[in-house]
Amino acid sequence: MFINYIKIAVRNILKYKTYSSINVFGLAVGMASSMLIMLYIFDELSYDRFQKDADRVFRIGSRGRFEGSEFKSAVSSPPIAGALLREIPEVETTTRFGWWRAMPMRYNDKSFIEARSLVADANFFQFFSFPLLSGNPETALKGTNKVVLTETSAKRFFGDGNPLGKIIFRGEDRVATEVTGVAKDLPTQSHLQFDMIFSGETWPYMQNDHWSNTGLYTYVKLHSPTDAAEGKVKLDKLTEKNMGPELEAILGLSPEAFKAKGNSFGFFLQPLLDIHLKSDLDSEITPHGSMPYIFIFGAVAAFLLLIACINFMNLSTARSATRAKEVGVRKSIGAVRSRLMGQFLSESMLYSFISTFLALAIIGLVLEPFNDLAGKDLQITSLLQPAAIGALVIFTIVTGLIAGSYPAFYLTAFRPVDVLKGKVSAGLKNSSLRNSLVVFQFMISMVLILGSLVVHRQLKYMQEINLGFDKANVIEVGNGWSLEDKVEAFKHELALHPEFKNTSLASGLPPRITDSNLFRKGGTQQDIDLHVVTVDADHLAAMGYAMAAGRFFSADFPSDSMAIVLNETAYKQMGFEQVEGNTVINFNATKPVPFKLIGVIKDFNFENLRSSIKPMAMLLGGGQNNMMVRQANHSVAVRIAPGDASKAIDKLEAIWRKYSSSPFEFTFLDQNIDAMFRSEQRMGKIILIFTVLTMAIACLGLFGLATYMGEQRGKEISIRKVLGASVSQVLMLLLKDFTLLVGVAFILAAPIGWYVIRRWLQEFVYRIEVDVWMILAAGISSLLIAVLTIGFQSIRVARENPVEALKSE
Repeated sequence: MFINYIKIAVRNILKYKTYSSINVFGLAVGMASSMLIMLYIFDELSYDRFQKDADRVFRIGSRGRFEGSEFKSAVSSPPIAGALLREIPEVETTTRFGWWRAMPMRYNDKSFIEARSLVADANFFQFFSFPLLSGNPETALKGTNKVVLTETSAKRFFGDGNPLGKIIFRGEDRVATEVTGVAKDLPTQSHLQFDMIFSGETWPYMQNDHWSNTGLYTYVKLHSPTDAAEGKVKLDKLTEKNMGPELEAILGLSPEAFKAKGNSFGFFLQPLLDIHLKSDLDSEITPHGSMPYIFIFGAVAAFLLLIACINFMNLSTARSATRAKEVGVRKSIGAVRSRLMGQFLSESMLYSFISTFLALAIIGLVLEPFNDLAGKDLQITSLLQPAAIGALVIFTIVTGLIAGSYPAFYLTAFRPVDVLKGKVSAGLKNSSLRNSLVVFQFMISMVLILGSLVVHRQLKYMQEINLGFDKANVIEVGNGWSLEDKVEAFKHELALHPEFKNTSLASGLPPRITDSNLFRKGGTQQDIDLHVVTVDADHLAAMGYAMAAGRFFSADFPSDSMAIVLNETAYKQMGFEQVEGNTVINFNATKPVPFKLIGVIKDFNFENLRSSIKPMAMLLGGGQNNMMVRQANHSVAVRIAPGDASKAIDKLEAIWRKYSSSPFEFTFLDQNIDAMFRSEQRMGKIILIFTVLTMAIACLGLFGLATYMGEQRGKEISIRKVLGASVSQVLMLLLKDFTLLVGVAFILAAPIGWYVIRRWLQEFVYRIEVDVWMILAAGISSLLIAVLTIGFQSIRVARENPVEALKSE
């Protein structure tokens, strides 16, 4: 029986080649798009699941509130790991590591700036599931000046040679460091990425015993995932016990008085499996994904597939007048309904399986450009695993059932006598369900068009917004400390060339000003956590910042080494009314250090545009001020003259090599800032592509419907033309119904799209407004696309010779 169903299905496919092609291609594109998105989603959801006991691993984060300013960070205090092991029985083991943003490395005549360097506890490779290809995971990080390289970094230094036991030199001091292991390159589905790891004993900060200093990433493994709640309660008590004396010593406040002022400080447990998609913390090592985007992409995948299935159902119901006679004849000679349903479902299953194979071929063709677009390394072989094949078969069957369900249940329910008398055929030509499905298709399409338009406008707005400084024509050169005492000579030589306008050395440039310290307004008990950056006297001119009050640092004032410049937000939050005569006290030292307030710089965005501008302080670089920031690499900001940037870069590199032995590695500041929105840029491009595909699939269905309706109304059109109707009148007749459906879709899509887009925009402090013209543009563009699609086919029908349609009469 099943073989007979397949034979009949094949005959019908070959008999109606136009409709079959539209159905197969539409389903294939919808399935391919959905499968691509699902591959992306599964990749995002798989982050860190390769880690052993991943459900028992948690990261210790820190959070607090000081004088109304809140922070939430991925880093914690150095001594917390040991205290957890000693005093909380739910903790099985812990490990810690720090991050160096840029580390100069040398081996023979090779030198590199390693941008992803860690310094970790000796048990790092026992805690995490990062296998070593060579070396002992238990001893590789024991002792001082040891380093483990990844496969890629080992080949960069040593080629195909054996790196174990070799000596490479770290930092500008060229500290001899022994290679004790080679780790397998990390999976892309890991939130933690590195190129080399140094032994923890290399960095004295890991022995720091102050709970108020946060700078390490601490991970704990609990005996059971259910221990997290109890562990959090005990962690709070442990924090209060150890932080209380430090707060009193530093701030002169008891824990009770500290809390009474509305302040707080503490640590929390963040599940390892939540880090990539559900983390909104400062000081993340790598950019993370977004769970809302997963929901958005999942919805897009579902809608794409649903629209493709709707096309199938639309064309099936449009052809139902013809198929209804077939059903009537077969039922009149004894066919039971269940077998007729099996026939229709078999046809849809055949369509679905053919479409699946075509979809896999499409994925094979577009996967590489999709990976480039999405920043992924997805493999089509992922679909060939046993579990994936099973899921693909289920996916195909479900798609076939959805696509063929309506024809199977609807057409087989007619009474044979009604069908053969023509009562059913008359009713099928104006299907309200078919119209509803067309409305649904275009409603979704309009929402996606509106979404693509708003995402594009928001990204453009963020790229063009006034950040409070001039980001154009600024080159950032890393590892500024390598200039040592040659900084002024380097800056002086650059000033001799017209290509270079200004040069400055700073501990960080936007958007990477992340360090913070606790400060107090002089003469009060008011504390505030400020982002802090050390700069030189030329920084204001080099970056294009502007002063709101007072003055900036100057080489003419030696006392500026103990001066401070606040941004407007910090100035207001501290409650200053004037610049002169005020001090700001820093507490990140063995004793309070007073700084003279000399100026207020206008607010500028130094992090991102998702949050409001935070309070910030600038200190003059040099001496103990450099110790107030943790970055091991200062950046050189070089403002170049507009014009040919390549010539300026070549000259800058030549001068750099005269004064520094470190590699010349640079970026453009505006590119660094634009990179903050990389996930949104990718999301916008992906949504745009799938919006186009959605419209293409919907229009493919419209084309099929227009073709069929032209055939069904051929005699009516011919009679109208014989009676004098013009081609334009016939065209309007055919377009009227479809245009009305698109109009109804617009009325439904407008409020839905406005609500969804408004929710997404709430993530940004600086955002555009959804204007009426954007909603109208989405509707008008959908209408134009629909009219062009239907009009092409309608014109052909309207221009046909009426004799051809009427000669059978």
